[in-house]
Amino acid sequence: MYARILILFFVMLLAFTSCQERKADFFERDAREYTEKNCPQMLDEYTTLDSVVYVKEKDGAGDLVQYYSLNLNEAARQELMNQLGELAEMNLTAVRNSIVFAKHKEEGVSFTYIYHDATTGEKIVEYHFTKKDYQ
Repeated sequence: MYARILILFFVMLLAFTSCQERKADFFERDAREYTEKNCPQMLDEYTTLDSVVYVKEKDGAGDLVQYYSLNLNEAARQELMNQLGELAEMNLTAVRNSIVFAKHKEEGVSFTYIYHDATTGEKIVEYHFTKKDYQ
């Protein structure tokens, strides 16, 4: 009797961990396929979505990283630098309200937004949001 319970426990444990791994694999494949089909993608006159990458974490839910290039003249760059807080809030609001990220949020995935200068490749700003931030 105890052997059956023990076997059932291990089967359930294996099934649970397999599902977790499959979700991480799904997130990774989904990000890769989105990038292959849609990137680079011009979002507005300044902003290009270069790629989306899902980074698996051994002991965590993983991180969905979005890379953007900004094509800014000096005046636009200065204006952006003055509004970095608003950009952070805009990205966090997008995560909170996104239906597309519903499965990611259920799993506690973190979201990272990285913005680079399109001309120099220099990183301008990076935002990282965890489950604690977007709930």
